[in-house]
Amino acid sequence: MVLTTWEWTRASGLISFFLLFLSILAGLWHSTPTVKKAWKTRLFFFHQTIGWLGFLVIIFHAMILLYDQYVSYRWYEVFLPFMSDEHRLLVGIGTLAFYGIFLILLSSDMMKKVGRSLWKKIHLFSLPAYLLALVHGTLLGTDRTSSFMQLIYTGTSILLLITYLLKRRSGGSQRRIMAREVDSS
Repeated sequence: MVLTTWEWTRASGLISFFLLFLSILAGLWHSTPTVKKAWKTRLFFFHQTIGWLGFLVIIFHAMILLYDQYVSYRWYEVFLPFMSDEHRLLVGIGTLAFYGIFLILLSSDMMKKVGRSLWKKIHLFSLPAYLLALVHGTLLGTDRTSSFMQLIYTGTSILLLITYLLKRRSGGSQRRIMAREVDSS
């Protein structure tokens, strides 16, 4: 069975989106105060590994577009935001997500050089990068109207939102407990 460039493009886009989702989910769990230390180490390793793997799949996703005979993207249309003649806005949004993810991963690997404060500010772009990838996929993907794809996009978004809210809540609970301990001493 030979896959077309469209099939490779779509499959790699979906795989990279799902890996990005898993990386963000693991990162949120890792930074939740109530998660046990033994799990934090595993989650951190998974978070970093899956993030880089997802990024490599994104590069493949972008590169395969250069070989697409139907649309015929040129290199600058793929790698420079909003330069594409086809779907300028949506391809540009995908390109911005690509660079955002790269910056997040690079700053994480260079945290000691860039400093924790700058790293943390850059890392806050994780959820917006996910949202950019979500918009790119939901509005540009040719199978975006299928029930399965709508379930994937909606389900991953709801899971991230719930995890983020639980993290915020447990972080607030943790701060209140620490404040009570300080007050009682």
